[in-house]
Amino acid sequence: MSAARRFAQALAGQWAATLYSAVLSTLLSFALGRFLGPESFGTYSYILTAASIFAIFQDGGFSTLIFREAAHPSPGLAPKAPLERLALGHTALVTTAGLAAIWLLPLTDKAAFSLALVYYALFSAGVFLSADLKGHGQFEREARLRMALRTCTVLAVGIALAMPGAGAALLFGGWVLGQAAGLTLPMASGIRKAPSFRLDLGIYKSCGAFLLISAATTIYFKSDIILLTRLTGDNAAVGQYAAAYRLIEAAVLFAAPLAQIFFRKLRVSMHAPEVFKRAFRTQMLVMCALAVAGTAFSMWIGPLVIRLAFGGKYGPAEELCLWLLPSLLFILPNGILTQALIALGREGFYARVTIATAVCNVALNCALIPFMGAKGSALATVATEALLAAGLGVGYVRRP
Repeated sequence: MSAARRFAQALAGQWAATLYSAVLSTLLSFALGRFLGPESFGTYSYILTAASIFAIFQDGGFSTLIFREAAHPSPGLAPKAPLERLALGHTALVTTAGLAAIWLLPLTDKAAFSLALVYYALFSAGVFLSADLKGHGQFEREARLRMALRTCTVLAVGIALAMPGAGAALLFGGWVLGQAAGLTLPMASGIRKAPSFRLDLGIYKSCGAFLLISAATTIYFKSDIILLTRLTGDNAAVGQYAAAYRLIEAAVLFAAPLAQIFFRKLRVSMHAPEVFKRAFRTQMLVMCALAVAGTAFSMWIGPLVIRLAFGGKYGPAEELCLWLLPSLLFILPNGILTQALIALGREGFYARVTIATAVCNVALNCALIPFMGAKGSALATVATEALLAAGLGVGYVRRP
């Protein structure tokens, strides 16, 4: 089979899985928005966002390391146990610590927060398996796994939503049961390994940069929801913003498979500079074209999608999406820049840039939200992505 045909099959499988998962997730999101209403949907989104930030510590940078090492092992990196087992052990320990903190701290919705953490622990296990499959070039098998897991979770949450008096705790319970059920399927057998609790300083040193990257990235993607909640106290406004942001998430989901396949090409050609440069130029041109076309199309159809999907109660979200969508002009090309830096082993520089932009994002949100509300968060998102693009571009141009 030719390389072009293998690439086409891998991309088709990944896009099919992404589209399938995105459709199910979007429909579920629309259902949650409609049945919960803006205030309850805002509360649910707040808990989900907070738990997703903690999830970066549950992952610990292992998923990116597994993906990279499966594609092309790094010289001198010899883990004391299989990476997947070390990753599972790390996730188990961090989740236990997180659950203890929830019940010791004066938090509300303790049950919902606890179940959200358990869900993300199980989610991390699935991500580790996906990373290993993609690193070995088994993109079609990984796509089937992702579709099965998403089917199980959406069905479980849908059943929970249909129950009388469904609240955040019941919904997150559905997420837990659905993900657990998916991991019992035969196709997920590769992750059912005994966790290893051995402390491997070499591995944690490698994971450290990826953890910082994930932390900073998650902060500037998620801090807007948290800051909007804290600075305005208006859960309805948070629900409006969360609805508008779903369009950004959909676009990122669509582009992610292409970026991941591109990453493997960059990683395996890292010792052939001319091949690497040629692949990078082609990939960047493709992603920039997608960014321009996708942004224009989304700004045209986005308000209509929100109106049809969420209903008349989400009128303000129609305007908010027009403030948010220009960020795609930077988000999609940034994906290729980050993949190139990671493939070249420059995750240390990438980590420093993402930390700086995360700090800028928080500062911009704090400065703009009191005066502009949700529109201030949208403007901060666009500015942050532009700053990130500039920083990553400098890092790539000045690479050794």
